[in-house]
Amino acid sequence: MVFLLSLKILCTNNSQLIKQGIASGFRNLGHEVFIMDGEYQLWDKSKEVQVEIFKDFIENNPIDMVFSECFANFAEGIFEHTKEKGIFHAYWAIEDTPHDHWIGDYWSDYADFVFTTTAECLPNYWNKGIQAELMLFGCNPKFHKRIDTDIQRDIVLIANNYERRFNQTKKFILPVVERGYDVSIFGNEWWMDSDRDVNLINHASVYKGYGAYEDLPYLYSSSKLILGQNLDDASITQTSMRPFEALAIGGGILVSPYTKAQEYLFHDHVYLPKNTDEMLSMVDEVLNMTDRQRKQKAKKAQQFVYKYHNYDLRAAQVINAYHGHKP
Repeated sequence: MVFLLSLKILCTNNSQLIKQGIASGFRNLGHEVFIMDGEYQLWDKSKEVQVEIFKDFIENNPIDMVFSECFANFAEGIFEHTKEKGIFHAYWAIEDTPHDHWIGDYWSDYADFVFTTTAECLPNYWNKGIQAELMLFGCNPKFHKRIDTDIQRDIVLIANNYERRFNQTKKFILPVVERGYDVSIFGNEWWMDSDRDVNLINHASVYKGYGAYEDLPYLYSSSKLILGQNLDDASITQTSMRPFEALAIGGGILVSPYTKAQEYLFHDHVYLPKNTDEMLSMVDEVLNMTDRQRKQKAKKAQQFVYKYHNYDLRAAQVINAYHGHKP
């Protein structure tokens, strides 16, 4: 369904996921997008101040729809104000998992429409009488694209050292590091925290610092192989943002511990080892490819996600929900 009416859409979160993601899709579809950024940034303010800033923005800028991916201290009063004003407010529950969806549950009581990355959570919302739909992460071909650069390293991982990933890290990531491959790991300082059960203290040269989102295209383009990590392995649809972005950039080949979702969404465009031996074997296979073989495989993966997982498609879902919403 195609709607020609241009909407004024306000995004309350100024994360790169929004800026380089869904907001780009809205703009590509011809809509006017505002992001709570700069003097209107919300995430570092108290809830009371957030509501004041939001109300001020709404009073001075006519808005048709608000789109929120709620950060930790997000103010309930923002949802309450859009309800008072009769402004459609969509919420994207990106932290849902089949067994842990309390965050989405909480905000769904406030939102007019819920999008979730996890198909298994949909009946939960529907049973509450809430309009909800599956919406995955995606890619922005104007940003997530290959940079013409020389190879700087064999293997790269861009991820934070979450406790929930410790077993995955011990089983899949550390064996690669310990074998002595040319590995660069980017993420927050949790990797170098000796109080965490899993860390890189004994492999300090591997840790390269935070790794800004803006550097993703360069880091993935200048590596032969990209290591993946995910928080959940039970869902058929829930993944992190990274598989979509890594494949879209079309540089290194993605090798990521097996999940049903990655197999379902990306087919044979991703190497999906199920144990340590398979991990090391697949790493060797990718590193032994010729440049031509690697580029051909990366190009096919890029074309696949550009076609089926771009943010124009995701934005169209939100626009359709707006036009079909029944209060």
